[in-house]
Amino acid sequence: MFKKVSHKIRITLILLGMLVLSGCWDVEEINRRAIADTVFFDTGKSKRFKIGIVLGVPGAEMPPIASTHQQFAKRHYEITGEGDSLVAAWSEVQAATVRDVFFGQIRAAILSKELAAKEDLNDVLDFIGRMPSAPVDIHVLVAKDDPEELMAMANKDNYVPGNYIDFYFRSPAIRSLAIPMELWRVHSLLDQKTGDPFIPLIEEYQKMYRIAGTALFSRKRMAGELTKKETEVLALIRGTDVGYLTVHLGGAQQETFGFSQVRSKAKITPRFSPDDLTLTFRLDVEIIGVLVESLPHKEIRWEDKREIERKAERMVKEEGERLIAKLQGLSTDPVGFGRKLRTNYPREWKTLDWERIYPEAKITVNPSFTITQTGLLK
Repeated sequence: MFKKVSHKIRITLILLGMLVLSGCWDVEEINRRAIADTVFFDTGKSKRFKIGIVLGVPGAEMPPIASTHQQFAKRHYEITGEGDSLVAAWSEVQAATVRDVFFGQIRAAILSKELAAKEDLNDVLDFIGRMPSAPVDIHVLVAKDDPEELMAMANKDNYVPGNYIDFYFRSPAIRSLAIPMELWRVHSLLDQKTGDPFIPLIEEYQKMYRIAGTALFSRKRMAGELTKKETEVLALIRGTDVGYLTVHLGGAQQETFGFSQVRSKAKITPRFSPDDLTLTFRLDVEIIGVLVESLPHKEIRWEDKREIERKAERMVKEEGERLIAKLQGLSTDPVGFGRKLRTNYPREWKTLDWERIYPEAKITVNPSFTITQTGLLK
């Protein structure tokens, strides 16, 4: 009797094993995948939304090799679709290719300026978040001009656009302009409601891509933009690795000094009075850098060093406070004043109208600049 029961159990287990070993129910063959590299959003010509994706040319996915002949003049192509909703626009994109679009290797998401100013940023980016395979570290950017024309360009390095952008943000040479803003970071800022996203502006330059400034958002919509120079100042007062810095000190000789390996640390100290609701911030910025250039050329003595540092501090203070006044006028906080106020005054924060008191807050910048090295020192 025991042997019969054991035999039945063995047969049952074999049958169940056959069901498991038959394969995955949602298997997707690699040659059926259209691997998206970049996704971009715009306002359509006839519809409310336009979505486009950048795909690698089949057989051309290998990166270009230096000093060799390139078989493909352009290693990517674009598919777009329009609709009255993001889902409707996406269905048009998917219908334009026989392959299944795969989001697992997307490197960049690009918005047009028109869409960023008109639509809710959270709603647009939430569409990407609904793709379960999409990475959370996607670079988010705003196109200075038409994003479709930008992505359709055959860049000189012959990289697919998403890989180019990903490599670009890793380069130490452009840290003073390219302050990265990944998808997870944008959602974090929107969810916390103590700061605003600031997204790099991308444009075409000599058949390549470059960062042209910063798009500023007031909560969920684009409110303005910063020039490249203002972006450098923002990087300084936020306390980041900004790479390079040029200081124009004026004077009779119009002296200019170039610094490399520039780094800054920022400390925000809020002061809030519950009685009259006055709010002030003290922004202390410690900056260090290596002096590598002097125009016109001259030997820098020890007594000159401190004079250069004082003039650099004056420049950072003036330009920093001018930038903050612009940010307050646009009701956007990319520096993090709201986050610091909430941390120091959690009880008062619950009853504060941040959007009302922030533009009226008094903010002072107190920089310290230290030259750590110079090949010009005597």
